[in-house]
Amino acid sequence: MDIVGGLAAVGQALEIAKQLREFEKSFADAEFKLKIAELYSALSDAKMALADAREAIQERDAEIKRLKVLSVRKVKTIRVRQYNYGINPDGKPASPPFCPTCEQTRGLQIQISHGTGGHNLCPSCKGIYNARDTALPVGFQMPDNETG
Repeated sequence: MDIVGGLAAVGQALEIAKQLREFEKSFADAEFKLKIAELYSALSDAKMALADAREAIQERDAEIKRLKVLSVRKVKTIRVRQYNYGINPDGKPASPPFCPTCEQTRGLQIQISHGTGGHNLCPSCKGIYNARDTALPVGFQMPDNETG
């Protein structure tokens, strides 16, 4: 049950409580007990729905916190062809580049490792990249405006 269901259950419980107040003494004990049972059921549904909503909100808050931490940890980058390279403190691009798959799917900056046979690979997702494609071009010069 979600927040809307919880609010509906609370509304139902309030309606039952209103009906209980309007009961006249002529109603039998059984009818009164039935309404009380309905009230407890509606309040129980509301309590469960609001507990579920609280848990969902806590999960969202934790995800927001995780994403903020990831955002703060990201290094400034420059894009060369289809790869992002971290920028060293001296202002030059770091080699090798970050794995584009890990950047796009998980928001992580994982540097591609040098492999064998003309291929480099990502140590995290095991993606394989052509070593020539992941190398900075010969004589690469940093542009005036960097990205990050």
